Amino acid sequence: MKPTEYLAIYAAFLSTIIFIWNIRRSIPKFTVDIMFGGHGEGDELDHGIYVGIRNPSPHTVHLSGIDLLYRYKETRLIDKILYLFKYRRLPRTEGWVHTGLSNYSLKDECPLALESGKSHNVFVPNDILEKIFDDSIDRYLMARVQDQLWRNKYSKKLLYPKIEVATKRISR
Repeated sequence: MKPTEYLAIYAAFLSTIIFIWNIRRSIPKFTVDIMFGGHGEGDELDHGIYVGIRNPSPHTVHLSGIDLLYRYKETRLIDKILYLFKYRRLPRTEGWVHTGLSNYSLKDECPLALESGKSHNVFVPNDILEKIFDDSIDRYLMARVQDQLWRNKYSKKLLYPKIEVATKRISR
């Protein structure tokens, strides 16, 4: 083969890689995290979780809602297989209940336009989490954020511990 043919192959390969990279960058992306946290100061410190949404893409993401998920039943392998064939998608949330933050009078500020390089956090206090765990079979939580094109992003599972609030003050 001549050097011009090698050069043509290299150019075709490089242009294909650039094309795929540009397509990948043109799709807005966001990530969802769920973590422990506290809100307030001093004696009015409230424990709970933060649902954090980050936008690392170069585009603005328009969010339409934030939900919490809790487990309501154990799922067997056969249930997950049937779910896969029935709905033609992965059974990641089979056995989980989606509950909106507005059910507990929490404001998530949605709809929200999350600009590039920005983040948004929503605090869910411990007393609301305990209401959620009354209907749950365990203390696992997940968060789901949906954009206005109905694309869902889920956080990882979080095992929320039982927090005992001290009623006595320690004096020194």
